[in-house]
Amino acid sequence: MKRPTDPDTNHPTVRRARPLLGTFVAIGVGNLPEPDALSAIEAGFAAIADTHRLMSFHEPDSDLSRVNRDAFAGPVQVDCQTFAVLTRAAELSAVSGGAFDVTVAAALVAWGFLPRPQSRHQPDPQANWRDIELIPPDLVRFRRSLWIDLGGIAKGYAVDRAAEAMALPSTAQCSINAGGDLRVSGPETERVLLRAPRTEGAAIPVVELRNASLASSSGRDDQRRAEGRMVGPHLDAGRGRSVGARTFVSVVAENCMIADGLTKIVLARRGHCVTSLRKFGATAYLRDARGNWRTLGVAA
Repeated sequence: MKRPTDPDTNHPTVRRARPLLGTFVAIGVGNLPEPDALSAIEAGFAAIADTHRLMSFHEPDSDLSRVNRDAFAGPVQVDCQTFAVLTRAAELSAVSGGAFDVTVAAALVAWGFLPRPQSRHQPDPQANWRDIELIPPDLVRFRRSLWIDLGGIAKGYAVDRAAEAMALPSTAQCSINAGGDLRVSGPETERVLLRAPRTEGAAIPVVELRNASLASSSGRDDQRRAEGRMVGPHLDAGRGRSVGARTFVSVVAENCMIADGLTKIVLARRGHCVTSLRKFGATAYLRDARGNWRTLGVAA
């Protein structure tokens, strides 16, 4: 006899959306009975909310806020998830030569993209990712005064955590979309339109995803004047400059955290990002300032 929790491709997709991570998160589950799909979706939302609780720059009691406040004075204990994200961030920084760097928070505060954290210390302008000491299994210490922001990677991690928490059978079809950070799993291929900002009337490329993730980034619609120049929310930290003002990138990778982080590397160093993309088996689709599309990385 068939059990109620057995996957059944005759069941339609169940979809729910919820405001989380500063955006709307949408989760869809197909090929499962509705009660099982709803239970999995709730588990996914709970995992995303947990990531927000741990890694939000804005929550005063988050791991991130405690680290920014206290890690220059001495080691701060964090959740294993936060430690894992910081470890992956350090790997992305190393492979990109510092183009990806979570210590960009000081610049984002100065430019008005982030509020000043509760910290007694002014960040050292010479500090970078190498000044973050990760002491296994769960301690973080700063060698110089600095502030970190995980906005360039934590949303992708939240999507991955949701997929893990949902624990779906391989025959179930699932889509998790957190404001453009997308993960697709299951037996079916889903088509995704790469909708770059301000491209009305232009042809829109289509990417097919199956058991893969896609993340997109652009600074085009979030520009402001600071320090006598126009700046955006994405930086080439190694060179101290704003990037992505006229470009858009989508990265396809195995998991969403890597795709999310790699988008910032491509925006910062599109001429030298292929090594980073190939290290993680990823492909980038870049729209340049002239509206031309380029493919970089594994599928190029």
